[in-house]
Amino acid sequence: MITSLNFRRPLNICFSALSFTLVIVCFLITLAQWADIKESCKRQNRLYINNVTLFFNKYLSGYENIVNEMARTAADQHKFNPNENDDLALRNWLIERLRIMPDAVSIIHADNDGHFIRLPHLESHQEKGATWDPRKEPWFTIAVEDTDSAHYSVTKDIFTGKERVLTISLPVINGMDGSNNGVLAINLDVEKSEEILNSTYPPMKSRTFVMTKEGQMVISPGYKIADSTLKAIASNASAFRGDFYRNGFYYFYRTIGPQEWFVVQEVAESEMKQLVRHGSIKVLYGMVLTQVILLFCWWALRAALNTIYMRITNGIRNGSIKQTAVEELLFDEIHSAQQRQEKISQDALTDGLTGLANRRAFDTDAEHFNALPNTHIAMIDIDNFKIINDTWGHTVGDVVLKATAELGLRLRGLENITLYRYGGEEIAVLFQDISQEKAQSYLEKWRISLNTRSFRESDLRVSFSAGICKMGGDSLSDVVAKADRLLYQAKKSGKNRILAS
Repeated sequence: MITSLNFRRPLNICFSALSFTLVIVCFLITLAQWADIKESCKRQNRLYINNVTLFFNKYLSGYENIVNEMARTAADQHKFNPNENDDLALRNWLIERLRIMPDAVSIIHADNDGHFIRLPHLESHQEKGATWDPRKEPWFTIAVEDTDSAHYSVTKDIFTGKERVLTISLPVINGMDGSNNGVLAINLDVEKSEEILNSTYPPMKSRTFVMTKEGQMVISPGYKIADSTLKAIASNASAFRGDFYRNGFYYFYRTIGPQEWFVVQEVAESEMKQLVRHGSIKVLYGMVLTQVILLFCWWALRAALNTIYMRITNGIRNGSIKQTAVEELLFDEIHSAQQRQEKISQDALTDGLTGLANRRAFDTDAEHFNALPNTHIAMIDIDNFKIINDTWGHTVGDVVLKATAELGLRLRGLENITLYRYGGEEIAVLFQDISQEKAQSYLEKWRISLNTRSFRESDLRVSFSAGICKMGGDSLSDVVAKADRLLYQAKKSGKNRILAS
């Protein structure tokens, strides 16, 4: 009987089981969090190397576009002549291009006979220029053989004494007969690219550099990477982008440029583990704090039971038990009312691609406009939009849609004109308190501006057809159908025109 009244043993067993369970749960949580934090660190590094690569691609492609433009112009408008007096126009034109490239060291224009123009012209290096043959340079040979894209290489500039310059070269192709007239190249200061890498902020302590797919260093801001390491990276980095582990280091890489150079980030495993430990230590602190709270609860409950037993014993000895001897607080009020969940999200009324109001907004506004005086509706459809998508892709199609919408929004000024993306490549326009002549004049300005709009795709020309009519008097569906009929008549009449009634 006395043994069965002992409450300490079951209490100790209960709290011991809770403490042991807490330790096991925290251990499992720590393992899971360890893996999550490690994967999170990898994702941050992948995002970092992706951003660095995108920046380098933009940086290099900007200069590549300039080289392309210079090569086309040099082939079509300038005749290369090794006589310094005869090619003065070409030199002046090239030096103007050099001035707009802040990181460019020099421009070299060389023909297939070994004659060349080097800008800026350095008088003190005439002897070197007399013995230097550009045809023996790797950038000349590869650029002549590969006419599809610009070629990137790291070379030495004998004229300035710079040991390493980044050369972007492209063949000069005659636009009339397709013959190769030589190579045009620009030399970029490698130190500028090193400054770009030094100015980046990686998510953790690491080293970032650029190397070729053959395992040669291109850009390394202030540190040395062993050749064996570069070769190992080249052999493991076979995909467009990815990451791998080797000899205590994690490597994250992604390709840039037509030669598929690699932008590589090297992170020491110890650095990764330190960050993982720093993130996981919070779980350990939480476990210790919970254990302390659990121990305090065990001590408080044991003290409370001891007090209750002592008061019951005293009550039995004294022949009475006070109500306050055993306090039990009962919470008998239960909140039975439930709150109804309200719908707080609204359907978006703006088209995400073009920034115009969407079809839902049009259906709402058009009913209101149709009941007002002096209102008009126009239906616009981009001509040959399917051909644009099939020829240049849906990305270019999206650019055309956005450009068309931007022109329409810009030209409307402060007039009461509302544009809607009605569906696909079709745009609806509602005019309020605007005469039909003025509305039609606005559409004509829009059409002409779109006709003259230049796109990155040189052969791309965009136009639209439209139909405009007065609102009111008929139902909204009849008014829209009338504007659609005028639109299709404009399409059948040859497109790129506006019909009104």
